[in-house]
Amino acid sequence: MPPLITQILNSIANVFTLPIKWIEEANLFFYAHLGFWGQLAFDLVLFYLLFLIAFKVTKALFDVTFYVIVPSLVLSWVSSFALPFAFGSILPVCVAALIVINIFRS
Repeated sequence: MPPLITQILNSIANVFTLPIKWIEEANLFFYAHLGFWGQLAFDLVLFYLLFLIAFKVTKALFDVTFYVIVPSLVLSWVSSFALPFAFGSILPVCVAALIVINIFRS
């Protein structure tokens, strides 16, 4: 494997190891001070928060896809036939316009 890819993968692994160590230490702390049920409550709250964050991120990605990306592609494609501009040059304008429209809409 090339050294650049190895370096990138090592830095990504380092990003994930620190929060995992914090969670392990917090888990041991709750077990030591509150017992099994405190540790179980901590784990349930932690998994609930992680699930909630993953759900919100997924929803935001779908909203951006369905309310900005797809309509801007369609609008750029239609506008490239009606206006004397190329698809690639009108696409950023359509993306910016749809982002502004969605900001005012919400």
